[in-house]
Amino acid sequence: MKDTTMDGEPGNYGAGFPTFLGKVEDPEARKTKLAAELANGRLAMMAIIGMFFQDGLTGSAWGDWSLYTASPLRAAGSFAGYQAPQVEKSGRAAVVARRAENIAATAIAKDNFTILVKALQKAGLVETVSGETPYTLFAPTDAAFADLLKELGVTADQLLANPDLKSILLYHVAGGTTMSSSLKDGMRVTSAQGGQLAVQIGGGKVKVGRATVTAADVACSNGVIHVIDKVLLPPAAPAAPFDPATQIGAMAPLGFFDPLGFSKKGDKAGFNNLQASEIKHGRVAMMAALGAVVQHYVKFPGFESVPSGLGAVTTAPGTYGFAALFLISGALELAIWTQDDKKEPGNFGDPAGLNMYNPEMREKEINNGRMGMFSAIGIIAAEALSGKDGMNQLGF
Repeated sequence: MKDTTMDGEPGNYGAGFPTFLGKVEDPEARKTKLAAELANGRLAMMAIIGMFFQDGLTGSAWGDWSLYTASPLRAAGSFAGYQAPQVEKSGRAAVVARRAENIAATAIAKDNFTILVKALQKAGLVETVSGETPYTLFAPTDAAFADLLKELGVTADQLLANPDLKSILLYHVAGGTTMSSSLKDGMRVTSAQGGQLAVQIGGGKVKVGRATVTAADVACSNGVIHVIDKVLLPPAAPAAPFDPATQIGAMAPLGFFDPLGFSKKGDKAGFNNLQASEIKHGRVAMMAALGAVVQHYVKFPGFESVPSGLGAVTTAPGTYGFAALFLISGALELAIWTQDDKKEPGNFGDPAGLNMYNPEMREKEINNGRMGMFSAIGIIAAEALSGKDGMNQLGF
């Protein structure tokens, strides 16, 4: 067709102008339609030029959705103070995600994440994984949680009441959308808890920490879920150095009392040895103080002539009894009453079944033992000065 700009109406090539559905005879209607055609043509030309420039500058085809969804202007969310890197989906994953539910809704809709959902609710994280900020969730199944309950020897309710529950859940979350194709053998993924998740790929399996990914790339509107067969447990925080001042025995009114500095920070074995010795001396002192009272009233057969008080140790046959008790005590000390490092200091058994090694009973015994030692020393010192046994000193 010849260019009609030389003669006639611009763009009018004859039949069907300016449409292919038939002629428009009205000049005003033709003018309106021609203006719309010119505007659309200009827009199309700019779009085509933009596609060519985009391909040349970025090396990406115009249909790559990442060029439209990845933007530094997108708001960066946070997960309990953790700033999530904004890694957007691209291509087919972005299209699928726009039709998918968010992470929380996807987990709720599945029938094998019931404990996980309860845990998210208990920890107050449902709202977080329902927002727009993208996350990657390594989601343990109910079977994985069942294995964990057996491993820890706890019930589901006890697990949900664990003060570390939120930290455990955050250990399963990473910022951004990390598809399985992005995981590489040996890489480490930073979790929202702050710990590192080691990725191992081999033998057709993908492992994250101790868990194996059993189903990957469950697309969500705000990220992706990878199903795993084990619950991941964050590494335990380094234990604080042993501090004698915080142990049982540091009680009112003196608190931790060690003016000569026998107990050292970090020396648990040395402290346990000292406390076991204190408990032994306390037990002996309590028996000695009680014996100083009882011997004033009770004489064993054959010991009727033995005086009460300190004279019982220096007067036969009391001397023989004292020697026998000394030897028996030494044998018990060396052979039977030996400290086990796996038990509490002074724990040589509980034959009476008094449950005497819980914290409350241990504190009571230590306090009574200290009082017994002061009592025994007081009775001996007072008799040495006055010549009266323990009961005579009280007027009996």
